[in-house]
Amino acid sequence: MRAAVAAVMLGGYAFGGMGSGLAHSHTVSDATLTASIQTITKETTTTKHATPAKPAMKTVQYNGYQMRVPASWTVYQLNKDPHQCVRYDINAVYLGTPSPNQNCPPGLIGRADTVSIGGPTTPGQPATPVRTDLRASVGDVRQGPNMSAKPGTLMENANLHEFAVSMPTKSFSVSATYGSNPDLIEQLLASLRAVGATSGTKTSGANPQPGANPQPATNPAPVTVTGTSGGQTAPAPPPPIWSVPPSSWPAPVPTGTVTPAPVPTVTPTTAPGTPAAPMLGFDTCTAPSLAAMKAWRAKYAAANIYIGGQEMACDYGNLSKTWVSSAEAMGWSLMPTFVGLQAPCNSFSAEINPKQAAAQGQASANQAMADAAQFGLVKGTPIYFDMEAYNENKSSCVTAVLTFLGAWDRQVQASGYVSGVYSSAGSGVINLQNTSSVGGHPLARPQAIWFALWDNAVNLTGSPYMTPAVWSASARAKQYAGPRVVTVGGISMNIDSDLVNSPVARG
Repeated sequence: MRAAVAAVMLGGYAFGGMGSGLAHSHTVSDATLTASIQTITKETTTTKHATPAKPAMKTVQYNGYQMRVPASWTVYQLNKDPHQCVRYDINAVYLGTPSPNQNCPPGLIGRADTVSIGGPTTPGQPATPVRTDLRASVGDVRQGPNMSAKPGTLMENANLHEFAVSMPTKSFSVSATYGSNPDLIEQLLASLRAVGATSGTKTSGANPQPGANPQPATNPAPVTVTGTSGGQTAPAPPPPIWSVPPSSWPAPVPTGTVTPAPVPTVTPTTAPGTPAAPMLGFDTCTAPSLAAMKAWRAKYAAANIYIGGQEMACDYGNLSKTWVSSAEAMGWSLMPTFVGLQAPCNSFSAEINPKQAAAQGQASANQAMADAAQFGLVKGTPIYFDMEAYNENKSSCVTAVLTFLGAWDRQVQASGYVSGVYSSAGSGVINLQNTSSVGGHPLARPQAIWFALWDNAVNLTGSPYMTPAVWSASARAKQYAGPRVVTVGGISMNIDSDLVNSPVARG
């Protein structure tokens, strides 16, 4: 599905391109980005509700640009800690370029309001400006499918809950994610302005003068964080402690004491093709470096890759079309995974609308196949939809999920890809297994099932939840253990552990 985009004019320059795939062909030199730092809200038809209190703000500065952000947000300086995970499920600001090997925990899901300044542009579907969501107070509005992404163009990809700014230089990107409401992010990006080359001593009161034409600094980026009063430096709050919300735990765990199993020895396949036996695999939040993949090939043969979706909680990391072909050339089997709308009985930022579940499932399939194609994943390869655990005892929620997944499966299969679903053995998987029809129509089941059951048993039986009647062993993959740090060839990663015998993408 093509991305929906918002285009506006900020300080006389059109702001419109997606964080993924921004076009820089219209680079303008001596450009100054300016915009008043004021509240920008969507037009409303009622004044019954009081305006929410404005959050305390602080100014962050990077390589000649500054932006206003909420004072409560953690600011991560990636030049000081390049292994910091760029994660989109918490409110944060990321300054600089992350390491090729980010220290990301597995199992993250969901999108919150975040801003990233200084990283490279990431892969994604190119977007076309089609509308504006900002008030006219920020500048003239331009619309039209042929509008080019000139420097200063702000564009929204509603499919990914992302914004990005087309910058007047290719040196770094400015992008952002949002949860369920883009208003705040629009306000923050409207405060972006050039302040000229600095030594990192500018404060929140520094504004460029008309005609000054300041240029971004070319030296290693100085970073300054200033508070809202007195120009004093505000220390960043401590990093958040990662925890998985209860609704996203993948599966019930057997009662009693479970002794973690050691990493089993499973002989990896040596060449692409149909696996002769189940393969040892892993999944983590963002694509590791190819150096890590080469080292880990000594023990593992399968790995997931997140290709898109509104609830994808990490950036793409190293993922690209070249990365996919290189990993496949090493003998890796890949499990392309799409993290889209979640069950309506959860608390994620993007959830299924029960009244539109079938249409949303079909749209998600189209979006996922477009995402797969940009990474060189052609027809005949599987795409797994990540449906996190939900309340299987709430019938209306189950109906919405099955209607959505049924439409997903039909559309993926009809388009020549292999339909797959990842979910908890105790909710999504058992519901798909035990239901033959939904809404008066036969239920289309996935051709491949990837079930989560953290029992540390390296097998594909799925007991006590699954029977062999629906999916054979050749259609199954199992996530048998949750997060733990594993080291292979001197390279450590935090992973979930898998046994894979289901369809995979191979070179």
